[in-house]
Amino acid sequence: MITGIDHIVIAALSLERAIETWRALGFTVVEGGRHPYGSYNALIGFADGSYIELLGFYEESRDHVWWDLLHERGGGLIDFCMATDDIGADHAAFRAQGVECSELIEGGRARPDGYEVKWINNKVEGDWQGLIPFIIEDVTPRAERLPRETAHANGVTGIESLSLATGDVARYAGVMSAVTGTVGETIRDEELQAVGMRLTVGAHTLEYLAPAGGAGPLAAHLAGNRPVPYRVRFTTMGEAQRWGPAETEGVRVELV
Repeated sequence: MITGIDHIVIAALSLERAIETWRALGFTVVEGGRHPYGSYNALIGFADGSYIELLGFYEESRDHVWWDLLHERGGGLIDFCMATDDIGADHAAFRAQGVECSELIEGGRARPDGYEVKWINNKVEGDWQGLIPFIIEDVTPRAERLPRETAHANGVTGIESLSLATGDVARYAGVMSAVTGTVGETIRDEELQAVGMRLTVGAHTLEYLAPAGGAGPLAAHLAGNRPVPYRVRFTTMGEAQRWGPAETEGVRVELV
């Protein structure tokens, strides 16, 4: 069963600059380590058990699932992962809904302290990528994959919701509803001039949004062929704030 958002992925041309940027916004950022397939990361952990993965590349890796999203489409908020307590069953459930995805494969990274973190995940492919999550199950203890530091100067305690931009809400929200057993709620976002569907999975919410007309920020985003995870809201014990892509390495962020 899908239990909630495991982490979101933010890709940057310079990981070092992204670390500085997110620290300046009041987040505690720690080094994550290197993957054996050309990427490396830094992590921002939250009290609700979710985290942000800031990702860059230490060498050319054109076959990497996120290489083109970063180098051709501009990076920023490019993907998301959801946790599961039965990865085999959920992987089969997504495939039964027609989702294009790889077989389950072993992944891992070497932390700066030398510990080898290992997990099993899939890769979501085609026009499903970024709108349907990849899923993960840990081989080594999950606590070893997550950052231990979860306190932040801005008071953020976790992910509240993730908004996803699409021209076909019914297709993608329908898949997530079927796999999670969640009944969606129709929503309208006046600011984005968008309509869509909201699904709550565990402690987190997914919003699938489509432009309500030919204009508006969401329509412009889709016309520019940008990564489809569009906006993330975080819960905070501090001040409500909002930052745009220019301030966050390509992410629309709200603290609520």
